[in-house]
Amino acid sequence: MSVYPILLHTVACGWYVFLWNQFFLLPTKDIEELHPIYQHFIEYKMRFFTNWNVFMQTLYFSGCLLHDIMKILKGPNWLNLGIKFQNLLSDSFASLILPSGIVVSATFWIFYGIDRVLIYPKVIDDYIPISPYHGLHTVILLLVFAEAMTTKHIFMPVKVRATIFLSFIAFYSTFLVVTYVEKGRWLYPLIEKFSLPVAIAVIICFQFAIAGCFFAGIFIQDQVWGEEEKRENSKTVEKSE
Repeated sequence: MSVYPILLHTVACGWYVFLWNQFFLLPTKDIEELHPIYQHFIEYKMRFFTNWNVFMQTLYFSGCLLHDIMKILKGPNWLNLGIKFQNLLSDSFASLILPSGIVVSATFWIFYGIDRVLIYPKVIDDYIPISPYHGLHTVILLLVFAEAMTTKHIFMPVKVRATIFLSFIAFYSTFLVVTYVEKGRWLYPLIEKFSLPVAIAVIICFQFAIAGCFFAGIFIQDQVWGEEEKRENSKTVEKSE
């Protein structure tokens, strides 16, 4: 068993403990005294896709560390629970964790580079320190890339993974519209600039760009582990012959 995945999962879990303490547990008392933009940010904090992604990554890396401990202790594998748990982690990484991390980091920094007001108004800098700021949009991508390079996963067919991810994105897009209907405003400043029909069209168009992030994740996995899989498959064919 390689030591690198264990170190990565330990560091990742420690990082998320720090991130949750620094960002998600921010005090919300006297919220009416805060800047209106930051009030909106705090009120809808758990509705932003970035924060959904952090929550999923926290669960994922915690599960990975638990699975590492299970393998180290070499406990009884009742009903093949260890294998089933590993398959669950692999499937969730390929269909949700890796593509969602790419979506969050890529979209944030692209729009930030164009005009940060579209995605993260400058006034928020007065309330959130720099460490969780980059933790939400930079470190999350580095961690999933490191996971992709240090751990070989066994994946479901591409069609199944794509169906899971795109269904998740469609659900979140619907959630955006529901939030607009419920609260009378969009979560993101970018969408606020459009009328309702145009905003919905923009959200639909984003689905195609986000699908590209899914296939980027597949490309990354193939680049890292593709040759090894080919060698293993050729050995399997030779044995069968």
